[in-house]
Amino acid sequence: LRQASSSKQGHVLIKVGAIAVLVNYLDDKGELLTTIPPVKTEMSKFKRRGCAHFDGDQSEDGGSVDFSFCLDWTFEEVDAYIRRLFPKVFEYLDSVKVGDVKGKATDNGASEWVLISKENRRLSVAPEPFPTGKHLERYKGRSNAPLQQTNIFIGESLINSS
Repeated sequence: LRQASSSKQGHVLIKVGAIAVLVNYLDDKGELLTTIPPVKTEMSKFKRRGCAHFDGDQSEDGGSVDFSFCLDWTFEEVDAYIRRLFPKVFEYLDSVKVGDVKGKATDNGASEWVLISKENRRLSVAPEPFPTGKHLERYKGRSNAPLQQTNIFIGESLINSS
């Protein structure tokens, strides 16, 4: 596990190898349509579409993408971080979801995106309705895994599923 202390005392930064938004992986009830994790070629497609970032990627302004998060982040900080990494994805999703999708997670008070767990080569929706930094750390992969094998998956409901 790669950890480094941030400038704030007591804050631990956790690095991951990849972060991906799995759009259309959930049905309108918030359940996974497939439990098979994306393979490398699918992840490359996600990257081309702006739905995935890998360690070492460059941001749109030419800088490097920051794949570090803090264990003590609240849901609001995690949500802002995910939206900052994938601004175009969330701009689009926010624009089409206004009144388009009935019965989605936000209707019952939960987050509009969900954290996806990958355990034993299977995907499942993490039970936390408002993921925090501790949840990201828990679901990123084994603590002793190499950086390239640590991933955070975010799930989104079907768009225009009516």
